[in-house]
Amino acid sequence: MSVSIAMVKAPKIEAIQRPIVIPDPEGSRDNEVRPFAIEGMDVRGRAVRLGTVADQILSAHNYPDPVARILGEMLILAGLLGSMLKFKGIVTLQAKSGGAIPMVVVDYEVRDDGIGRLRGYAQIDEAKLATYGKNPSFNGLIGTKNGYLALTIDQGEDMDRYQGIVDLKGENLAEVARNYFMNSEQTPTELRLTCERDAVTGNWRAGGIMVQHLARGETGRERILDRETKEQWERASILMSSVKPIELLDPALDLDQLLYRLYHEDGVRVFEAAHLMKGCRCDRERLLAVLAQFSEDDIDHMLEDGKIGVNCQFCNKTFDFTPEEARNQ
Repeated sequence: MSVSIAMVKAPKIEAIQRPIVIPDPEGSRDNEVRPFAIEGMDVRGRAVRLGTVADQILSAHNYPDPVARILGEMLILAGLLGSMLKFKGIVTLQAKSGGAIPMVVVDYEVRDDGIGRLRGYAQIDEAKLATYGKNPSFNGLIGTKNGYLALTIDQGEDMDRYQGIVDLKGENLAEVARNYFMNSEQTPTELRLTCERDAVTGNWRAGGIMVQHLARGETGRERILDRETKEQWERASILMSSVKPIELLDPALDLDQLLYRLYHEDGVRVFEAAHLMKGCRCDRERLLAVLAQFSEDDIDHMLEDGKIGVNCQFCNKTFDFTPEEARNQ
């Protein structure tokens, strides 16, 4: 019997993890987040590009292309938000709905090395998905009725967890995220997210960009936008909105070049990039701790051909355990 553990929370176990990094082509500037500022404006932003990281995560389950695109955009959104963490922690995004994709969950973890580790998983209702055509809409796949997107920030036991929730209202994930920032943070925000297969290699690529207005002052939770800063913000957001999906994905156009292309007339200042990799937190010790929570009868029912198979829904890797290993925890 195979046991899925995507949403099971195991007891905290300190374990040495040696992540497998698939090297990018020589000279590649993929798999990074590039923070930037526009000179003379109260505007900050981030740009993200995923190459091999997106392909590894999306290819693990061989998702239908429309599902993979949404999961890829969620990974980019997690990269944009997670890279804002100033300390070690985990940013989790979870979308739940009544559509053909009942759940999508991704998270971004940063540790002492400063590298952002991404993982993600999409649940599919095959019966509902079969009723859509070749190019189903975002609303059709996610389903806006009673659907929501939850953002959770966890920076360890000594810090309070933060969670914000927004309805899944919008024509795409970028609109949902924009609504979150306006409703929950009162922060003017514009962003673009995209995910598509490379026309040459067929591998998945994903990219995104976000700009936010930094208010000069606040009255309660109402941010002040005077005439000058409003004009600056409109210019910055309009220029960002001119970016084309192919520009966010093009491996020959690195993020520095893209930002210069968008904002060279005003002047753009880029900061040190945060590097990204695929990173799943499953390992044998952690999964054994999960099995230890089950009773003797549960262990017996899990046995199949004398072993227990535990599948991680994030990376789709299966770990096999003997009943003795499970019972001796």
